[in-house]
Formats: sequence, C-alpha cells, structure tokens
Amino acid sequence: MDFVHDSSDEEVASAILDFFPDTSLNDLTGVVNRYRSVDAWPTTTEFSSESFYHLQEIMKAANELDETVKYEDLIYIKD
Repeated sequence: MDFVHDSSDEEVASAILDFFPDTSLNDLTGVVNRYRSVDAWPTTTEFSSESFYHLQEIMKAANELDETVKYEDLIYIKD
C-alpha cells in the first residue's frame, strides 16, 4: 500500500503490467489514475463488516456470488 501511495500512476501501472497482458501501459496508467482520483486505494488493511457486506451485494448483483458469507467466517480480527 505504501508503494501505491508513494509512487506515480505510471510507476504503479508498470509494477502490475505483467498481470494485465492484454492492456497497454498507457491504458493501465489511466486505470490507476482513475482509482486514485476516486480514492479507491486503501490506506489500511482493515476491512469493516459494512464494506465486506457491501462488496458481497455487488458480487451478488453481478451473479458472481450465490449467498452471503458471514464476516466472522472469512475476516480474521486480531484481538
């Protein structure tokens, strides 16, 4: 996360380019910029239950998830 926040859009895009073989560096740089412009890059690894359930609603709407999973069943919370 530090790398994403401390690096330019092109540096981030270059670092992840191999994971997107059908995408140009220019296009991926634009994607990174759009993510940054809507503040989509997290600053912490904390994942709230609200965010967890919201993500599942999106996945269900896209027919990628059949049923809701309990937050406690997948997210480890350090005491």
